[in-house]
Amino acid sequence: MSFVVDASVIFAWQFPDEESEVVNQVVDMFMEKTAWVPAHWHAEIANGFAIAVRRKRLTKDYRQGALMRISDLPIKTDPDSAAALWKETQLLCDEYQLSAYDAAYLELARRRRIPLATLDAAMNRAAGALGITLINKQSS
Repeated sequence: MSFVVDASVIFAWQFPDEESEVVNQVVDMFMEKTAWVPAHWHAEIANGFAIAVRRKRLTKDYRQGALMRISDLPIKTDPDSAAALWKETQLLCDEYQLSAYDAAYLELARRRRIPLATLDAAMNRAAGALGITLINKQSS
């Protein structure tokens, strides 16, 4: 089975000062499973790394290595997530007080009926309310 992975998990995996059991589990899942991401994910990842370099949290060389590691992951971009932004994603924004970026992950997981991997507390709460399975150290 595949799953949805949000940017928080990828950042925690690649930023040397972050660690999480959920992240370790997701990295293991990449050995056998494909992750799905919404259309904005690539820009969100690129922006997070640009900010980390600007704030001197990472070097440019480290960033390039991290982006290469990420590009090797079995990640697919959902072709329908952009169309969902105008309807379903906006409803999730309103209902759960989320950004469109965060709501897009929930919309994707719900539509594809697959688990969500996130470290974001608000997304975890919304996923629970929506009946979306969360990837955590107890699940697989």
